[in-house]
Amino acid sequence: MDTRRTTSRDLRPRIDRTGSRRQRARLGPLGRRHAVRGGPPIATGQDLSAPVIRRERRSLSRGAWLAIVGGGLGAALVLVQLRTESIDLRYRLARSLQSEQQLLEDQRRLTVELRQLRHPVRLAGLGETLGLARPEAAAAPAPTTASAGHAP
Repeated sequence: MDTRRTTSRDLRPRIDRTGSRRQRARLGPLGRRHAVRGGPPIATGQDLSAPVIRRERRSLSRGAWLAIVGGGLGAALVLVQLRTESIDLRYRLARSLQSEQQLLEDQRRLTVELRQLRHPVRLAGLGETLGLARPEAAAAPAPTTASAGHAP
């Protein structure tokens, strides 16, 4: 037994609107919506004693809607968090690259300074100002031959 209520919409006769204009013209007044303008619709041979049973659309429950909306909101928040972290990571990378460039520049400058400080001409001038003299060639000790007993 059908417990659904029938409405006036269910009891209205159905009008067949299938087919081309030529096919509808062959049907004559039965193929038209109204035999007389403003008159009642003409039935097209359907059984009007039985109500037309229409399938009701199932709607999602409130819990399902909340789950869908909550899931979408959660996914959106995760995407926003990932995007924010990505931007923050890019800024940190830019700062690291900038500090690396600064350190490389400092290293280059210090290498140049070290080479200037170790330059022999500079060291000779500094030794003269401090009163240091170059050792003479005669005062240098003669090299000893440790391998005198061995033949090469």
